[in-house]
Amino acid sequence: MVKSSIMSQPATTSAEHSTLASSTARRQGAQLGWSLAGVSTLVLSYLIALGLQRAGEVTHQFPQTVLWCALPYLLAAHWLYQGARLPAAERGSLLLITTAIPFLLMPLGFALLQQPYSRGAILLVYALSTTWFLFGDWLHGRHHTQRLLCLDASVPEQLQRLLGNTRLRTQSVRLEPWPKDALASNQIPACDGVVLDRQIAPSDERLQLLSSLKLNHVRLYSVEAVAELLSGRKMLHASQDELWQIDGNPAHDVAKRVIDTAFVLGTLPLWLPLCVLVGLAVKLDSPGPALFTQRRVGLNGRDFRLWKFRSMQHQQDPQPARFAQQQDARVTRVGRVIRRWRLDELPQLWNVLLGNMSLIGPRPEQTQFVHEFATRIPAYPYRHLVRPGITGWAQVQQGYADSEELTLIKLSYDLYYVAHYSMAVDLLIAYKTIRIVLNGFGSR
Repeated sequence: MVKSSIMSQPATTSAEHSTLASSTARRQGAQLGWSLAGVSTLVLSYLIALGLQRAGEVTHQFPQTVLWCALPYLLAAHWLYQGARLPAAERGSLLLITTAIPFLLMPLGFALLQQPYSRGAILLVYALSTTWFLFGDWLHGRHHTQRLLCLDASVPEQLQRLLGNTRLRTQSVRLEPWPKDALASNQIPACDGVVLDRQIAPSDERLQLLSSLKLNHVRLYSVEAVAELLSGRKMLHASQDELWQIDGNPAHDVAKRVIDTAFVLGTLPLWLPLCVLVGLAVKLDSPGPALFTQRRVGLNGRDFRLWKFRSMQHQQDPQPARFAQQQDARVTRVGRVIRRWRLDELPQLWNVLLGNMSLIGPRPEQTQFVHEFATRIPAYPYRHLVRPGITGWAQVQQGYADSEELTLIKLSYDLYYVAHYSMAVDLLIAYKTIRIVLNGFGSR
């Protein structure tokens, strides 16, 4: 803890840009301003389109399509605004996927409306828009490294313990110790915020300093808040787990349900024949049923029956719940293949249609494990505020959890998703899932 005399009058700050706004709010503000300025790319695209039309290079459909491209631009800008709270390391992938998807859906929209359009115009606006957003992200990352001052000497050690192997020097935050002579000159150093250790007992001296920081519009962060900002995990203070509260997002839940159902029904001709082939391979490879079913816990703690293709040796008697291990001897030859490519999860598309699951959300856990973890981890039930998913934030960030210690880390990712889930985050998870299926990360 910093020990220094606190003067009764408010301290002055040398940071003219000091603000009580959080780093997320500042990032969202910057993203909003950059997106509004990016409307100039639409204007530029339209001027180029008019020039090409006058030169006889394109038809009148080209400039008309450019005008319609304002819709995917605004949707991409909205998703980027939603994703501003994600760790800096994830923003590059988020930017690429959130700009690509709206423009890829444009031809589908024109086809449904049976309207002619120009593919070249869509490509032009997409290229200019993506370049604009990429340049803005690079510019912000280059000139907006957060300078956070550590009020307590224990902060760096605690932060590193929470982050584990994550390296601070690879992030967009620079931690510096609190200057010893700062209060002697009755000034607060220029910074983007101050990080403090919540476990240190308050004193009159400390409370006066914190009040002075707030009066001078300096943002205060706990160690857990900074760790969450850097890692994409929800950090819970041990003494507050039982009182920690979080809510879902009903409007987004309804939209997700519609999208999930439409996607599963729309891709039915693709995954149903694949299910038949996988089921035959499982039956021919080892004795027993092709499908495996298990009770899992879903939305609001309700049990449901989850379906998978059997990837292990069939056993007549019920077995106690246990984690799958690397090179598990129970896994069959075909089981290793379908686990590697996640084909064993295909029957869960039926669970999605029934409303038990979503395409994206925390993975549903076995009922026995849920009861055990809930008694030892007070915040564990909060992961059931959203529908469980076939893939989720914990799966793409961590992989498979085969111990209680790793389950705690998995829970921190799940709770981060529950606290911040949005269409932008779901798109990022979908993109990372495809990449993971291709490289086999986290399979058992």
